[in-house]
Amino acid sequence: MNVIVEKNVAVPMRDGVTLRADVYRPAGGDPCPVLLQRTPYNKELWPITALTLDPVRAAAAGYAVVIQDVRARWASEGGVFFPYRDEREDGFDSVAWCAAQPYASGRVGCYGLSYMGGTSWLAALAGHPALGAISPTTAPNDFWRNHFWRGGALNIGTLAMWALRAIGPAALLRARPEPAAFGPPLVQLIDDIDAFEEVLRAVPLERFAPAQPDAGDFVPFFYEFLRHPAPDAWTQGLLFADRHAQVTVPSLTIAGWHDLLLAADLEHFRGMREHGGSKRARRASRLVVGPWSHGMFANVVGEVDFGFRANGLFLDLKEDLTLLQLRWFDRWLRDDGAGGDDDEAPVKLFVQGIDRWRDEAAWPPPGARPVAWHLGGGGHLTRSSPAPEGGASSYVYDPADPCPTRGGNTLLPAQYPAGPVDQRNLLGRRDVLAFYSPVLERDLEVIGHVVCELFASTSGPDTDWVVKLCDVHPDGRVMNVCDGVVRASLRDGRERRLLAPGSVVSYSIDLWATAMVFRAGHRLAVLVTSSDFPRYDRNPNTGELAHAATHFEPALQRVFHDVARPSRIILPVMAGD
Repeated sequence: MNVIVEKNVAVPMRDGVTLRADVYRPAGGDPCPVLLQRTPYNKELWPITALTLDPVRAAAAGYAVVIQDVRARWASEGGVFFPYRDEREDGFDSVAWCAAQPYASGRVGCYGLSYMGGTSWLAALAGHPALGAISPTTAPNDFWRNHFWRGGALNIGTLAMWALRAIGPAALLRARPEPAAFGPPLVQLIDDIDAFEEVLRAVPLERFAPAQPDAGDFVPFFYEFLRHPAPDAWTQGLLFADRHAQVTVPSLTIAGWHDLLLAADLEHFRGMREHGGSKRARRASRLVVGPWSHGMFANVVGEVDFGFRANGLFLDLKEDLTLLQLRWFDRWLRDDGAGGDDDEAPVKLFVQGIDRWRDEAAWPPPGARPVAWHLGGGGHLTRSSPAPEGGASSYVYDPADPCPTRGGNTLLPAQYPAGPVDQRNLLGRRDVLAFYSPVLERDLEVIGHVVCELFASTSGPDTDWVVKLCDVHPDGRVMNVCDGVVRASLRDGRERRLLAPGSVVSYSIDLWATAMVFRAGHRLAVLVTSSDFPRYDRNPNTGELAHAATHFEPALQRVFHDVARPSRIILPVMAGD
């Protein structure tokens, strides 16, 4: 089928602002469903806009595809960009425009990766009746809980990278169109991008270059985020924030085990299955989780090759991400769910370690049971209960010499690869504790949410705790599987409460989730430290807000593992293991 491409088509919003879109549609005259993607990254940047769904192939399959620059970005009008602030209303108006076009059948679907997945959720929240289904890939949910913050720590590496690299250059040129106005700050911005870690070491963070006079006119959101170290009405109101009960259309959520937004995607799926605003939305929403990191759908993630079945071009040797989503939209936009994938399992997971896809009836899988592995003296990790006098393990955390980022659910410059990365170069540091299990005599299958219950004390009024679950290979490699962080002063996730120095506190640290078979001959390992930089901002141990710290203090950290204070990691082990 021949495809027509229309560039920079005007899409009017209710307040008179004009957004612009590129339209890919069949050359024939028959009305067709419309797929809408709304992006801040330039609608013409195909490595991003076509990463999960090829618009030309979709048009050849009988869809019109509208890829739109969001408000205040690229070809669209609208002043200064601020993430997500206008996406609900603009999403509603854009869906209405799509449904009203002469080539449209009146049925619209929204899709996209990351920010574009967020705009899909917000369009669904807006609730235009023409919207029939959404397919968000690795999409945010709650800003504070699992996006730019996690466990109370600011995901400063992602925030700075996004502000400096993804948004900053184009926003600067837009804000200061005269060469004399944008030239010097553009040079400074490029220098800051090149000196990424050095820039983030400069505290207070307001000192770094974009905070020079008038810099906030092109990335104001960066400074606004710093003003909200604890959850509040602002952090709850800006993004989607668990409003699944207001979404009446089914969702296909595509996620990655090593993705920055994994927890948000899992919340989206469970939120729709349990609280979706219609019976159809609850019954039909689906989840697909691969071994991927953010925006990367190759079979090699970090330092692990998960095999050809993991590649987004040949999912389970059956189809690619484009065909997966076109099947989804065929069902809901062509025949409104009357046929199609009724027999397809609601959950499809890639199980690492054995590198195979598996269908499940729910998330978490109903066959998993919680099994505790206890941290013990001498660096032991065991199923046995701790001894009455198990004591404690200790280390000194110095925020001036933070533990460096090695893999994980990250979105950072290329020198900090995401996903599973060998942790051995961290093991000799004085601020890292390592606990190892005996060699596994048989495979151990872990699928579901992972939590660490940590009893610990610090000599300061505040600190951070970082925990990693790792797979130790027979050749000595120590590969991270999942991890978590908690800021002591925000341990309840509500408001800042400083510690009495030396007091023993029980922390519940969310390591998010995994699907992993630890093979016979391998060992489990749990690493405990107090920083992961530049992924998270460094806790100064002084009680000051991390981004506003004026000085750092080393802190003595103690992790307890006796019968009264049994630090342990809880693994969701599949039945039979």
